[in-house]
Amino acid sequence: MEDTKDLGLPSLGPRTPDVPPDGSSDDRRPRGARRGDIIGERYLVEGQIGRGGMGRVLQVRHCALGKPFALKLPQRKTVASPEVRERFYREAKLASSLSHDNICSVIDFGEDPRFGLFMVMELLEGVRLDYKLHRDGRMPAKVAYDVIYQVAEALRYVHGCGIIHGDIKSENILLTRSKDRRRIVKLLDFGLARPEGADPAHIEGTPEYLAPERICKRPPSPQSDIYALGILFWECLVGHRPYSGPSELVFHKHLHEALPPPSARLDRPLEERADLIIARATAKDPDQRHPDVSSFLYELRALGQMLGVDQGRRRSEASRPASASPARRNDDPQAAAAAEVFERSPIPLASVDSRGFVRVANRAFRAFIGHAGDAAGILLSETALPQAYPALLDDLQLVAADRTARRQVIELTHRSGAIVDTVVILTPAPGERHVTSGDVYLAVHPLASRPPR
Repeated sequence: MEDTKDLGLPSLGPRTPDVPPDGSSDDRRPRGARRGDIIGERYLVEGQIGRGGMGRVLQVRHCALGKPFALKLPQRKTVASPEVRERFYREAKLASSLSHDNICSVIDFGEDPRFGLFMVMELLEGVRLDYKLHRDGRMPAKVAYDVIYQVAEALRYVHGCGIIHGDIKSENILLTRSKDRRRIVKLLDFGLARPEGADPAHIEGTPEYLAPERICKRPPSPQSDIYALGILFWECLVGHRPYSGPSELVFHKHLHEALPPPSARLDRPLEERADLIIARATAKDPDQRHPDVSSFLYELRALGQMLGVDQGRRRSEASRPASASPARRNDDPQAAAAAEVFERSPIPLASVDSRGFVRVANRAFRAFIGHAGDAAGILLSETALPQAYPALLDDLQLVAADRTARRQVIELTHRSGAIVDTVVILTPAPGERHVTSGDVYLAVHPLASRPPR
């Protein structure tokens, strides 16, 4: 178990035994959970990981499985109101439905008659991003890039599930390490998460990261998460938040003051593209921001190339199903076989959204559009495909809207000069809560070859 100071949380310190004034023991008296207690009839408390204003995080062990977990135990007074209890259960249900390498997994939740509400999560050792920035100062550009890239990958998956996180901030980012010492970033806390389109009754979120339209009480959207992501990127590069002070002052700055480029706050050169990405992500008008996280990632990868970041590992990770953990991928030969078939199929295959942003593509599709490496985030309008299929972008929107497949035969010219009749097949992805929910599957298949006219 890691020292609590590495999590940026205060230590509990020595505690006074809970005993009645007469010195007799009384286990019926309400008290906080401690070592040896059992929560939810199955989680044995082994110690405390951290403590904050909202409650405690304990290290527990499942009595039957023998596996360690982290257990979040809110203070009873913080969950006394129906609104807070509803928020707790909403967070637990949403988070437990998600499975991604960059999201802290929620395993179980419930209510213990003695200790109250609890949530069980995977046990992670690491340091919170806000604490690391406070302790070490700003991050080198390559490190900041890697952190933001992984947060964006988690956010792209969350949005693909129809959920808006609503509270992207450095306190909700945990930096951990894999067994081979590779940096792994975990997105935490889904207490303010909402289904896309939900309209909360009041402003929710952390003022320093709150998008202008949210301050004006407009519903949360992917663009409001992207705004917070841009603020987070700025914070990683500079070492502190761009806006601080009383909430009223912070809100005024979000609404009326342009975010200064991070390079203006640094004493050493910064790749100009970082300034441009952050400026676009934090535009006051949400329509001027990235249309979705995929396009943010596309620009971020270009920045990575400028910084000299090795994209090889990123490409291999992007080709894997985002919703599967490493253990699950290794333990599920059927899923592994499906991934191999997709990647090695000679037919160009891709999953794209209704605007033509590529979510994932196989090797043949990448070769077809002439793009080396990972094609995720590529906009089809920037390829040559719409020249041969002018109605492609319109048809993508129709397929996504009416859930009906479409086929279009087009003519392509082979490098030999031959005319190849080719069918482009657009199929709506399943409407259930899959990773590709709402996307359109695109397949390209040659039919016949004819000599040039």
